[in-house]
Amino acid sequence: MIIDKFTSEEEYVSQMESGALLNPRVDSTFKALFTQPTKESHDALHSFLEATTERKIKSFSLTANDAPAGFDGQRGVSYDIMCEFDDGLSADIEMQAFNQEYDYGKRAEYQVTRLETTYLKKGDSWEKAPIVYQVTVLDFNYGNEGEVKTKTPVSRYAMRTKDGRVLSNSLNIIFIELPKTRDIEETLETNTPLENWAIFLKEADNPKKKSVITRLTEKEAGLMQAQKSLSSISANRDLWIAQYRQEIADRDRRSSISAALKKGMDAGRIEGRIEGKIEGKYEAARNFLKMGLSPEQVAEGTGLSVSEVKSIVWDE
Repeated sequence: MIIDKFTSEEEYVSQMESGALLNPRVDSTFKALFTQPTKESHDALHSFLEATTERKIKSFSLTANDAPAGFDGQRGVSYDIMCEFDDGLSADIEMQAFNQEYDYGKRAEYQVTRLETTYLKKGDSWEKAPIVYQVTVLDFNYGNEGEVKTKTPVSRYAMRTKDGRVLSNSLNIIFIELPKTRDIEETLETNTPLENWAIFLKEADNPKKKSVITRLTEKEAGLMQAQKSLSSISANRDLWIAQYRQEIADRDRRSSISAALKKGMDAGRIEGRIEGKIEGKYEAARNFLKMGLSPEQVAEGTGLSVSEVKSIVWDE
């Protein structure tokens, strides 16, 4: 991880002086990118909202990040970025840097239903129930057991019958899986706007991908504004400090998860040797990939070859 290259907070923050860009996949930076009181930040969020909702949006406003409680003791919901549109629609936008030990599908469903239950007042007709969106940017691959895996970074979920008939289209969940952008970097001209946004969020701070980001920003005005906003906030020392501290905290959480996985992996190796199988290694590799580790890192940690690990990536 890049955070391990730095011996202190001050050394990490000194990147700012060389013109480095903040990492938009870190929660604090992601929020800052879209919520500054500047034209470029506002226009970037406007573009992102239109890409996610696939609607033209005349205007929108940022609102309170905490959903009101419906009863004493109800579990709270705090949104990363909460927006209301001029036509009554609303959207919650979340950034998840790595895969933690809970079901993101259920979490998204809970969040989107809390959005839906916020607006109707006593006496309102059901027709006034708004269309709401829960958008989660994931810097790892998501998938429940038995779910059909796709290579596209964008998945859209809505309530439908088994044969595909839509109920009311009021509750919408969009997952954006950033690791899957590797397959669409060469198709910028035919990608959807949201797919190109995914590439931007994955690679905007990567100097090795500067040519890709340049092509994106020349192609789409909203991404040009996002690049301007990211450059602007990258001159803010406080945001570098916030990012450093969050990356340290995330690294420590990853280390705890990795230690648990390694213990299970070691047990799998022993069992594999006894039974002449290597399922333990492959299961550990799948878990590491879900955490966002690169195939090279997973290969080093599991003893599999890089090609074996990549075969798991493509299978998923």
